[in-house]
Amino acid sequence: MKLERLKITSLSKINSVVRTPGYDACDLTQSIVHFGAGNFHRAHQAVYCDTLLNQGDTQWGITGVSLRSSTMRDKLAPQDHLYTLAVLGEQETDYRIIGSILNLLVGPEDPEAVIEILAKQQTQLVTTTITEKGYYLKNGVIDIECADIAHDLGSIMLPKTTYGYLAAGLIKRSLLGDLPITVLCCDNMNGGGECLKEGVRLLLAEHSPETLPWVDANVAFSASMVDRVTPATDNTLKDKVAQALGVADVAPVATEPFSQWIIEDKFAGTRPAFDKAGALFVEDIAPFERVKLRFLNAGHSMLAALGYLAGDRFIHESLQRSSLARFTEQALKNDVVPVTLVPEVINAETYIAQVLARFRNANLPYAALQVGTDSSQKIQQRWFPSIDDALEQGRDARYLAFALAAWGHFIHKALVNDDLNDPLKADFVRCASSGQSSDMKVFLTLAGANKFRFFAHQEFMASVHRYHCVISDMGVELAIEHNF
Repeated sequence: MKLERLKITSLSKINSVVRTPGYDACDLTQSIVHFGAGNFHRAHQAVYCDTLLNQGDTQWGITGVSLRSSTMRDKLAPQDHLYTLAVLGEQETDYRIIGSILNLLVGPEDPEAVIEILAKQQTQLVTTTITEKGYYLKNGVIDIECADIAHDLGSIMLPKTTYGYLAAGLIKRSLLGDLPITVLCCDNMNGGGECLKEGVRLLLAEHSPETLPWVDANVAFSASMVDRVTPATDNTLKDKVAQALGVADVAPVATEPFSQWIIEDKFAGTRPAFDKAGALFVEDIAPFERVKLRFLNAGHSMLAALGYLAGDRFIHESLQRSSLARFTEQALKNDVVPVTLVPEVINAETYIAQVLARFRNANLPYAALQVGTDSSQKIQQRWFPSIDDALEQGRDARYLAFALAAWGHFIHKALVNDDLNDPLKADFVRCASSGQSSDMKVFLTLAGANKFRFFAHQEFMASVHRYHCVISDMGVELAIEHNF
């Protein structure tokens, strides 16, 4: 039997255990414009807005903007822009209908509509989840030779980039008077707000330099740190949602119970009360980014290397091995916590326990090889600074030394199995073919370790070499059990 489609008129027919919007879309104001209305946004920022709307703060409805495809608009528009959030816990799944997205625009189809809503007085906040590619960076700066950037430097009548739409919208907005607005980066990028500011100013300097003083006086560019796992939507999820709701949803989104949003408290005009929905406003976002990098991301990379060596496909399988679970927890607690400035609002040990619990959720499996993708680049940020800090403070960092040794074996095994996905793969292949794969210094040099102080620390590097030999002799699990 074909099920009725999810719509406002079908909400009354939905299973009563499913939470539905407690507000009428007709009563809402569209004060947020969001670039990049994909799965992550729909499982993260849109949910925070939905919570505010359910609390009676009806100002924060969302207009989504796609810069490429009409796919999401075409799925959501026939559903009155409603969709199902499926929160996948370890034991059960919680379903909730989200109604905070009120409209979706497709930039290439109607760029003027996007520019128009950015200029409207009711628009108070612009947010972005456009992934790193959407910022067009090369060596940390905007690549003006990139085709899309070059296009917008030539003309912003039909923008190609978020920068272009923002610049065009702000030019039009400036003509209406002093209408403050905030542009908030919701991609996990260092200095994301500043990057958006630089891109907008670059285009304004070319097309409307007279608007720059108005921007300085009326626009805030802010950053945030976001964290929530959101896998791709598949037919299995759609079938589960249909069974739970009793109506069909072609665009549900799955996620984990955990959600975090740390927002730099730099706003022009009205600031949404996202703190009432679980977000945290802070003056300095850098310490929070550091905690995520050194604990969550670092632990993920450790388990990817250790688990792959142990023969596991998924991270949650690796955490079922007591030796790997214990090692990762102790590595973070013993080697990383003492050398990391943790904000007062975060308890480091609780955060680590929470991270490992998230990784254990088999309903949201992380493939070890997927997490291990680009590992030569990731460990430069996730492990190396902690090692330098530990050695500078006179600590031995033996867990991190073992992690480096395991990473060397991970690279070698992935090469042998043709599993390695890394920008330095060709270099690693050359090392392996010349018989240098057992020399950790060669692999670590490729990964940029020679730019860090620990690389010249003889005692530490000797321990890395020793652990590398022990893993070769015993395998990773026995090596852990005999040394930790």
